[in-house]
Amino acid sequence: MRIDVLGCGSAFSLHHTTSAIRIIDNQQAQWLIDCGPTVPRALWNRKVDINAIDVIFFTHIHPDHCAGLAVLLNHWKSFGRVKPLQIYCQSEQQTVLVNQIALANWPHTELTFPIEILDSQPEWKWCGWQIRTAFAQHEIPSQAIRIEADNHVLFYSGDGRPTDATQSLMAGSALAFQECASWQPLTTDASHGDYPACLALCEKLALNLMVLYHTQDADRTAITRACALHPNLRLSNDGTLFDLEKPNWLQAAL
Repeated sequence: MRIDVLGCGSAFSLHHTTSAIRIIDNQQAQWLIDCGPTVPRALWNRKVDINAIDVIFFTHIHPDHCAGLAVLLNHWKSFGRVKPLQIYCQSEQQTVLVNQIALANWPHTELTFPIEILDSQPEWKWCGWQIRTAFAQHEIPSQAIRIEADNHVLFYSGDGRPTDATQSLMAGSALAFQECASWQPLTTDASHGDYPACLALCEKLALNLMVLYHTQDADRTAITRACALHPNLRLSNDGTLFDLEKPNWLQAAL
């Protein structure tokens, strides 16, 4: 399993792509998690083949996590994608995605490839992957996701403060991505994570590596310095590739 960090930025970052990752398993099956407005450009810069991505999973449909979908689909249509695409999203939030799919092809009604929109469930299997989701504490329902594939466990929080349910998903993961919007502690009813709470959670769960993302630009320097004091914690960067198949991947990441 390889994890390509397409973007680590917050909603309005001036310097980083909006938060998204691409997951590639040992059979080259690929998922994209979230597709904010600057994510298509990150894929184009990598020259990712138009037929490479099998699934797009949306943690939630705030614009910085979904507004790039119409652009991406339009690009794939324009360059002749034929491979079917599956999209997983909470059923209550799918209307936003349906409208973006229509915009990607307007005024026509047919793309060059079929799209299947599926309800994300608490648990399901996909091509040998074991998938589980749980809700974080956020302004709108936002799903964290745990993926078990190729004998590895990946956790990605989506936006929001950790909950008991998302902590259960995170436990035992080889690599955990946790949203961390703020260097300063936030109130317990806040809709985003903060550095002190993330550090405490990393130590509580004895994680191999927690990667913090969706951080405000102004807080990145302070969080980077703080992470340097904790060997199992680091701040995410656009373009980082975690190759979990390499024996020394964790040492290289740290």
